[in-house]
Amino acid sequence: MTFEKEYYEKKERFENYLNSLVGGFRDIPEPLYSAITYSLVGNGGKRLRPILFLAAAQLFGAKETESLLKTACAIECLHTYSLIHDDLPCMDNSDTRRGKPSNHKVYGEDVAVLAGDALLNMAYELLLDAVTLCENTSKHNYIRAAKLISELAGSRGLIAGQVVDTAVDTEKHVSARLNYIYQHKTADLITASLLSGAVVGGASEADIGKIREAGDNIGYVFQIMDDLIDFESGEDEGKNTFVHIYGVKEAKRAVSDRTAMAMTQLSALNGDTSFLRLLVKNLSIRKN
Repeated sequence: MTFEKEYYEKKERFENYLNSLVGGFRDIPEPLYSAITYSLVGNGGKRLRPILFLAAAQLFGAKETESLLKTACAIECLHTYSLIHDDLPCMDNSDTRRGKPSNHKVYGEDVAVLAGDALLNMAYELLLDAVTLCENTSKHNYIRAAKLISELAGSRGLIAGQVVDTAVDTEKHVSARLNYIYQHKTADLITASLLSGAVVGGASEADIGKIREAGDNIGYVFQIMDDLIDFESGEDEGKNTFVHIYGVKEAKRAVSDRTAMAMTQLSALNGDTSFLRLLVKNLSIRKN
C-alpha cells in the first residue's frame, strides 16, 4: 500500500467516525450547531493531528476501538477550537481559513467565541468518554493520555503560545520569542497527538521520550513550512516569522535539519515506523 493510500484510508475512517459523532450534536441550538460543524466538519483540513495520534497508537499495538477514535476526535476538537479563536479580530484577525471565510466572518464574533468554547468542552467530554469505554486494563493509559493532551493544550502549552503571539512585536529577544511561539502554539499539540497515541498503545518510557522529541521536531517542520508557503505565495503579512527573521535559505535548512532529526528519532522506536517517517517527509516538501 502506498503512503498516500494509507493516509487517505486513515483520514477517511476518522472522518466517517467524526461525521457520525457530529450527527449527535443536533440538540445544540442554532447558530451554535452550524458554527461548530462549519469549522469541525465543513472546513476539512489534513486531519494531521488525529492521524498522528492513530498512527502512534497503532504502532505500539492499540486496536481501532471507539475509545481510540473518540480520543482522536477530542484532539481534532481542540485543534479546531484553537483555529476559530486564532482567527478572531483580537488574535490574528484573519478573514479566511483554508480558502473559506473564517468562522467569525460567517457567524459573528460572539458565536465564533462560543463555538470555540463548545469545542474545547467537547474535547474533554470525549476524553472522559474514551476512559469510560475502554477496557479496564487500558484505563490507566487513557487517563495518562488525557492528562498529557490537557497539559500540552493548556496554559503552559498551546494557550501559552497564543498569548505570547498576541503580544506586541519588539526587536528585543525576537528569536527567543519566536521559538516559544513555535514550540507551544504549534509543536505542543502535534507532540500531544503522538505522545498520547504512544501512551494509549502502551509504549515503553524510552520510546515515549523519543516520540516526544520527534513530535517537537515535526511541529517545527510544519510551522516553518507554513512560513515558507505563505512567503512564496505572497501571503506573508510582514509578521515575525522564521522566514522574515532568518531568510528563505535558513528556513529551508531548518526544515531539512529538523526533518532529519525527527527521522532519526522515529527510526529508533520499536516497531514499523515507515508510515510516520513518510508522513514527516511529506510535511517537509508540502506545497499547501
